[in-house]
Amino acid sequence: MRLQDYRETFYEFTGKASDITRQLSFAGIAIIWIFKKETGTALTVPHELLWPGVLIVLALFFDLLQYCLGTVVWWLFYRIKEWQGIGDDVEIGRYNEWLEVPINAAFWLKVLCLGAAYILILKFLLRTLSFA
Repeated sequence: MRLQDYRETFYEFTGKASDITRQLSFAGIAIIWIFKKETGTALTVPHELLWPGVLIVLALFFDLLQYCLGTVVWWLFYRIKEWQGIGDDVEIGRYNEWLEVPINAAFWLKVLCLGAAYILILKFLLRTLSFA
C-alpha cells in the first residue's frame, strides 16, 4: 500500500468516528431528556446529568470546530499554492504535518468529551437502576 492509501484510510476512520460521535451526542441528549422532571411550570434535569449535558454540548462544538478548522486550513493551503502559481495538476508532495494538529486536536477533544459524558451517564443509570 502507498502512504497515500494509509492516509485515506485514516480519513475514512476519522470521518466515520465523527459520524458516530455526532449520533451518540444526540442520543445522549435524548437520554438526559428522558430523566427530566417537571416542577410546576419549569423543567429540570437531575443534577447528576448536568455535566454530561455540558460535555455533550462541548463534543458537538468540537465536532463543528474540527470541520471549520479543516475548511480554513486546507482552503488557505490551496489558495497559497495557487498564489505561488502552482497548477491544479501539479504533484505537491509533502506538506507541513503541523497543519493537521488543530484539526486532530478538535477530533480528540470531541471524542474525549463524549466518552466522559457517557461514563457519567452510565454511572447515573447504574445508580438509578440499583434503587429501582
